[in-house]
Amino acid sequence: MLQGSLKYRVADILDNILNLLDAGFAILDKELNIIWVNERLRIMLNLNYDPVGKTCREVYNCECKDTKNCSVLKALTSGKRQFSEIQLITERGERKYIQNISSPMKEDNGGINYLLKISLDITAKEEKIQQLSLLRKLAELMQGILQTDKLLHLILTCVTAGTALGFNRARLFLIDKEKNVIFGKMAVGPSSWEEANKIWSEIANKYEILEELIKASEDTYRDDTPLHMITRLMAYTLTDEKEIIVKCVKEKKPILERDAYNNPNINKNFVNMIEANEFVCVPLVAKEETVGVICADNFYSNSPITDENVKLLSTFANHAALAIESADAYKELKEKVKQLKDAQERLIRSERLAVMGNMAAYIAHEIRNPLVTIGGFARSILRTFNKDEKIEKDVGVIVEEVNRLEKILANIMDFSRQVESVKLVSQINEILENTCSLMEPYLNSGHIQLTKIFDSNIPKIVVDTAQLKQVFLNIIKNAVESMNRGGKLTIETLKERDYVKINIMDTGEGMTAEILQNIFVPFFTTKVDGTGVGLAVSQKIIDDHGGHIKVKSELQSGTTFSIYLPLKSEEFILE
Repeated sequence: MLQGSLKYRVADILDNILNLLDAGFAILDKELNIIWVNERLRIMLNLNYDPVGKTCREVYNCECKDTKNCSVLKALTSGKRQFSEIQLITERGERKYIQNISSPMKEDNGGINYLLKISLDITAKEEKIQQLSLLRKLAELMQGILQTDKLLHLILTCVTAGTALGFNRARLFLIDKEKNVIFGKMAVGPSSWEEANKIWSEIANKYEILEELIKASEDTYRDDTPLHMITRLMAYTLTDEKEIIVKCVKEKKPILERDAYNNPNINKNFVNMIEANEFVCVPLVAKEETVGVICADNFYSNSPITDENVKLLSTFANHAALAIESADAYKELKEKVKQLKDAQERLIRSERLAVMGNMAAYIAHEIRNPLVTIGGFARSILRTFNKDEKIEKDVGVIVEEVNRLEKILANIMDFSRQVESVKLVSQINEILENTCSLMEPYLNSGHIQLTKIFDSNIPKIVVDTAQLKQVFLNIIKNAVESMNRGGKLTIETLKERDYVKINIMDTGEGMTAEILQNIFVPFFTTKVDGTGVGLAVSQKIIDDHGGHIKVKSELQSGTTFSIYLPLKSEEFILE
């Protein structure tokens, strides 16, 4: 009886010793069934059931899926100790790295009936090893992205990905210098505990490589999630330094808040919006200037944010800030290149029109003199000769064609004539009202229904009223001519960003892509009696006002001319 009692005491002592070694122990039979484990293994693998009687594959969920590389089977067949490493995602969404050592337990006759499997939690060591590699990889990924929104999404994905920094949720805030505020730009993370479990399970099963996760998140990203929409509503003036996010901007250093609800030194507006008691705010600093803040938390897993987490996030934020600055610089450069290209195109068009105008003036002058002579003689014959009806008819045709040619020459002379621009502060709606009044008889004769949608709140701008009337008349006349059986003409004004936009929409025949491409080319026309100068002149007038024209058209679906005139002008304004 004493011997049995001593036996149980020795077993208890041995079990306690094994637990003190901070390692998980399991004994397996040769069919790979678990026959004994210590308590430390249950805790390490986050097991909520008794593993005894289960197979190795069921408990470790890793090694025995591929029999060729199974370290346990290798230990059985070779009789030698085998090593392996596995990754686990706990129910709380934590990633663990476990090193397993499988040692065969040989009998006296050399046979192997049991194996001892020792498991060591090497998560802390493995994470430190991976940190430098991870930061290098993230920096490389960010360097290649110059589209701002795509870059910001990548940054937040890296902050929340289990394969990266591993926070539950992340928000990114940017600074608006003009308004002197910091505002919520984007958020990534689950919006509920159920969604969190689903995401963590999917990440564990599908995305072991960070690049794969980033690609998948780009394809599935939604900007209508509650987390993102709430973040977009957040904005704080940079003068309110009691808001923790503003303090982070001003001090340019990370702030780890562990008990926000009970901290009397900070305002609760920001805290109440993110609904997290523990979180970290890290500034995005590029060239000693704060451009934004990343706020991250572990709202669902409740895992404590360690100083090591903050340090890693801060290092990552430095790379992210430089990437954001590069993306902003690229965006600004791209805009400057576009402006330069637009200015170059306007200059080329202006030079082309000037050259063609001079040429047209010369040709018109040389043609006009003989044409006047021909017309004069033809009209004289028509007045005095009436004996032969055929001759009278033929001379009438000559007079009619001379009249048409003189009209064309007059248009060409108008095109070539340089008119000095007089720009004054004017209201576009009034100019359009006057133009529509002038065109009213013409519209009625063509059975055109006119609809005016004028925004009464658009401001006055600096324009040449006479020139703009010429533009509107040209476009409206073309619209009416395209609706030879009647139709609807809609004229609309509105403010769009830094422009006053005028839409002139018809329900006419529309244009082919080929015609649409050439409508602003001087002397290009599809009309029998057209000169092809009206739209070319109209475009030059709008160019001279610092604006531009866009045209949309489809056959049998009508045409829309959109004229953009800048709200601001650097020229001297005459009231």
